[in-house]
Amino acid sequence: MKTGYILRGNGKDKRFELDGRKQQYYAGLIAFTIAVVVVALSYHSFFGQKMFPPIDAVYVSSIKAGATAKIAEQLAIWAIPGAIIQFIGGPSKQLGIMLATGLLISTPNASWAVLVGLTIRFIVGKIWHEKSTTPMTIMAAGFIAGDALYSFGTSTFNTIKK
Repeated sequence: MKTGYILRGNGKDKRFELDGRKQQYYAGLIAFTIAVVVVALSYHSFFGQKMFPPIDAVYVSSIKAGATAKIAEQLAIWAIPGAIIQFIGGPSKQLGIMLATGLLISTPNASWAVLVGLTIRFIVGKIWHEKSTTPMTIMAAGFIAGDALYSFGTSTFNTIKK
């Protein structure tokens, strides 16, 4: 929605903006409907291949361990370095979240993707010389969408191929 708002001129033409929002809403409903159908048709093959997001493993581990005082103590202990890292980076950088997400990813090659992403962010920041994060936000959203489409397509193709 924010990208649409930006692309439509930051709300300068109210009628155009409202029409654009309506179109985005309808597109979102269509996408949601398609997503439900795709998930209904493909979730068995993904679960059969043990393809779970990293955060699911964290949830499962937490549930299996149970809600004990020891777990609460460990969470409190590790929350302190996370809060310090987040404080150092400031609210706009989200370093604590990036660190936690990086710790959840079990693929070492993912660190290269993060390094490339940070390099691209640095280069784009130098090219645009802006305080605005709009170009980066749109580019990052495109990368995320492309990665999701590629991962889903590759997994689906490999499942059908078997």
